[in-house]
Amino acid sequence: MLKRTLIASLLLTGTALAQEGPLVITNAELHMTSEDGDVIENGQLVMRGGRIVAVGANVSQPSGATVIDAGGMPVTPGFFVPMSGIGLTEIGAVQEANDASTDNEALSAALDARDGYNEDTSVIDVTRAGGITRAYVTPDAGGTLFGGCGMVIAMERGPGSIMEGCIGQVATLGEGAARSAGGSRQAGIAMFRRALEDALLYDEDPEAYARSDHHNRLSVEDARGLAPAATGEQLLLVDVNGASDIRRVLSMKDEYELDLVIVGGAEAYRLAEDVADADVPVIINPIANLPSNFERMGSTMEAASRLADADVTVAFYDTGTGYTHNARLLPQLAGNAVASGMDHAEAMRAVTLGPATIFGVEDALGTLERGKLGDVVIWDGDPFEVTSRPLHVFIEGEEKSLENRQSKLAERYKDLGRGDRPFQYRNR
Repeated sequence: MLKRTLIASLLLTGTALAQEGPLVITNAELHMTSEDGDVIENGQLVMRGGRIVAVGANVSQPSGATVIDAGGMPVTPGFFVPMSGIGLTEIGAVQEANDASTDNEALSAALDARDGYNEDTSVIDVTRAGGITRAYVTPDAGGTLFGGCGMVIAMERGPGSIMEGCIGQVATLGEGAARSAGGSRQAGIAMFRRALEDALLYDEDPEAYARSDHHNRLSVEDARGLAPAATGEQLLLVDVNGASDIRRVLSMKDEYELDLVIVGGAEAYRLAEDVADADVPVIINPIANLPSNFERMGSTMEAASRLADADVTVAFYDTGTGYTHNARLLPQLAGNAVASGMDHAEAMRAVTLGPATIFGVEDALGTLERGKLGDVVIWDGDPFEVTSRPLHVFIEGEEKSLENRQSKLAERYKDLGRGDRPFQYRNR
């Protein structure tokens, strides 16, 4: 994976003012999520200035600190959703409130999630209440081969929530590419290759490309948008599921020196050793086990476990309702992966360090280590149990409210007795 320099953005994320003075979490079951998978019992964690400044079993408590006793409960890094439409889709069934994709073939790779992002979406509050502190937001390839550029956000409302913009181009191959290329896989691959070649031509000489005949070529805007991924300077997240299609994508990674991420990857476990050797991460839905089409015939809930056993970097996402509005259910995806054979520590990394590594922010996020941003969650039980909930959520060292639209509605309608005012006005 290419290393992306994020020093400026990490210092100026603008998500919130850091906690004034040090904050100490004591009596904690610390899930470090580092490669060795350590869990420290009765540990302490200290945050100051938005970052973790000390963590371990024998940490001295600074004077004047705000202290939170975790009561022996799990403390983890904030969870990270690796694929979502948060801020792009407010109401999926309403076209005007859904900016996740376009069927306009004239512009696809040129699209940028930042231009359609609603930084005041109510989905942020709901997602944060589930222990999620970061997410990758990306356009959808829709009816085209390429969808556009995605970004990493913090679970904060406001324009400062964008941590890093335009760091990965999304694409689709397999049956999706075949549909957009007239019904043929080979046509989809040919169009994909031609698009990469066009982007490389643009990168070599933008002015010459702009003057050339664009018949059957990418537009200047799309060529410019795809060029960073085609040259390996930017992630290329390819939605592909069948083993034979994945094998072709891996060969193109070497041919074009792509910084490749497999998304979907229903049958990637069948090529787990090849995927690991190619150092290609897989963003997978761990509960997908039904062959909804031919390229998913080998779907199994053991796929994530088999990939992790082969030392593939794995992250979890939901392709259905959990993609955006229920992204908060990410811990349940991990719990199902554990139930299907994945090691608990591996599953914990798949929702923390795995996504951070994929998107090049592992120096700032993903583990409980000194110097990292204070994205920390205190839970009331095993995070992967459906009955567990966050007690405290911190983003860059500042505790965030867990109140959201659902919790407000639940509070409003607790009392269903008759009153002088309609229910919706009683708590105002």
